[in-house]
Amino acid sequence: MSLSDRWLIAIALVLVDLFIFVVPLTGLLAAYVLIARPAWFKGWVDELYSS
Repeated sequence: MSLSDRWLIAIALVLVDLFIFVVPLTGLLAAYVLIARPAWFKGWVDELYSS
């Protein structure tokens, strides 16, 4: 394995790590709830505020 291959693998690992841990999961979930308006979310909010 040449030095350039090792550099490419190292860069690829860093990019994969950045992509996996930087994706804003809360933002994606909020966008889904705002767009799709799932029934389970309304039930969860009703249950949360009922007590």
